[in-house]
Amino acid sequence: MPLQSLDQINAGLFPELPPCSADSERPQSARQRQQRADWERQLARAYGYQINLARSADERAEIEAEYEAQLKAGPDYQRYRRGSDFRQAPRLSIDRNAIARMKMMLQCIRRGTWRGKQKGSHHGGVPHSAIEVFDALVMLTQKYGRVFPSLVGLAYLSTRSKQTVVNAIKVLEFYGFIVVHRRIKRIRTALGFKTVQDTNAYVIQEPRGLGLVAFERFKEKSESRNQAASRTDLYILKRNPPYPSPWRTPAGIFAGAG
Repeated sequence: MPLQSLDQINAGLFPELPPCSADSERPQSARQRQQRADWERQLARAYGYQINLARSADERAEIEAEYEAQLKAGPDYQRYRRGSDFRQAPRLSIDRNAIARMKMMLQCIRRGTWRGKQKGSHHGGVPHSAIEVFDALVMLTQKYGRVFPSLVGLAYLSTRSKQTVVNAIKVLEFYGFIVVHRRIKRIRTALGFKTVQDTNAYVIQEPRGLGLVAFERFKEKSESRNQAASRTDLYILKRNPPYPSPWRTPAGIFAGAG
């Protein structure tokens, strides 16, 4: 029996319904329609106020162009990414030892995941681009103390494409090497202020969850034959020495002396 599309099934069961179109807009709730109406009313009020203050034809043309652009783009609150808020990029202070440990852990996880992937597959392991993006974030941390570059800037620093940088950030966030803070900001336009998406802020940290578990699973044993100085189980203290202390007289040493 050939498969039928949803439009064909609906047309047979409910002939009075109009056919579905791929270009049809998603239906909005009453609250969403009310919010959009309020936004359009406020935008029109700002347009009327600014157009009366215009001193030249160029200013009027700029205000009209901005009004048409915002009306076509729609409400700015519908273009926020989930979890975005107004915040500054946090200041970071990481020493060289912590950076060296994180790079070593990331390299171990990369080698371990690529050894465990299927033969002939190029997916499933930590890509080398994740290391390059992480190095770029570390460089920005050491130089500026705050990390909030754009994706285009990270692509330039890591010599990768923008989409590759996006995928690398997801991998680093998945293993817990970075924390991504999505931000928004207000900018001034010809019709006043509006809120737009800002660049992400990043926090570099040592992994504690899945990244730490993966590191403990994939880390390699040291090939050095020298024992670490912190090992205390190598020095066994004998509680019953075979020989007496030098300040005591051995038992029986005067036996038989007469």
